[in-house]
Amino acid sequence: MPRRKKHPKPRSRQPGRGAGIRTRWTELRPFFDYWGAEIPRYYKLETLSSAVDYALQTKKDQFILPSIQRVLGPSPVVSLTFELFQEGRYQLIFRVKALNARRKQGSFALVAAKKAEDYKLAAKELANLRVLYGRAPDFIVRPFQGGKVYLPDRYGRTEHGREIFAYVTQWLSSYHELGVNENLQFIVNIKARHTFTIAQTEDLKAKMVEIVARTYSPAKRNCADIPEIASGDFVVTMPPKPRLKLIACRRMLRNMNPVKLLDRVAAAAWPWGESEFFLAPQDPAMLYGAIARAWGSEETRKAFEQYAAALDAGKFQERLGLPRNTLEELIRTKDQ
Repeated sequence: MPRRKKHPKPRSRQPGRGAGIRTRWTELRPFFDYWGAEIPRYYKLETLSSAVDYALQTKKDQFILPSIQRVLGPSPVVSLTFELFQEGRYQLIFRVKALNARRKQGSFALVAAKKAEDYKLAAKELANLRVLYGRAPDFIVRPFQGGKVYLPDRYGRTEHGREIFAYVTQWLSSYHELGVNENLQFIVNIKARHTFTIAQTEDLKAKMVEIVARTYSPAKRNCADIPEIASGDFVVTMPPKPRLKLIACRRMLRNMNPVKLLDRVAAAAWPWGESEFFLAPQDPAMLYGAIARAWGSEETRKAFEQYAAALDAGKFQERLGLPRNTLEELIRTKDQ
């Protein structure tokens, strides 16, 4: 029988030194969701850190250093610090501080899939971010390069080794993970938790709608799927003028048109405790304004008129996020 190819097992050491690169990993601790439940993981973080260090040591890394040198320049990287910053359902996000031989510094994000089974999903996410960044660079995190990280079995069993997908993006300084509390208000999910007011929450919802609308391409007839609010897809800055960025897009919606997108936005809702959290602002005029900022007044009016006609024809069911009886009033008011 032919011998099965063996992947070498990376050595675990903290801090590490790879090909002249000092590495350090910090904050490798459990993370918890809003309800206090520990977020599940499917491999040990020490396994990931050792695997990344090994790739750097053996010069097998194909995406971390190239991404960093794309920003800092070709000078060799001499130091990397990885700090676990955020954890969601699908990914781990590390803040990476880099220093090169010319003393130039930079910060990046390393996004690692949590399951080997999500390899294709994570690779597709990077591809989606590249498309969306090209369409709306002010609202989408800037993606760099990605590739595989081999996680060996702790007992050296080759058949139990796994490959996960990871990629690098820009680091969004001053941005924080966005969450939702039991009162359905947005929060900044940090140690000194900040709760946005109801008015600020509604304004952030409108900005989310605007971002989704800006990802729509009439030529390609596709756009970002509705982001998952509870999975860390958005990050936000602090008041008084909070700004949003989309940092994840696992799926693109295809064969879309403005009417279909309006219906998706109006229908977007998630169970939250004993309540339901809606993406659309309570005031439909805020939703209209968000779409208009993305598409312009003429295209927005046309889309809302077509959506009203589609509801009357029974092509879509009425949504709580955009009731039929408000559509004509919205269009009439905005035309004045």
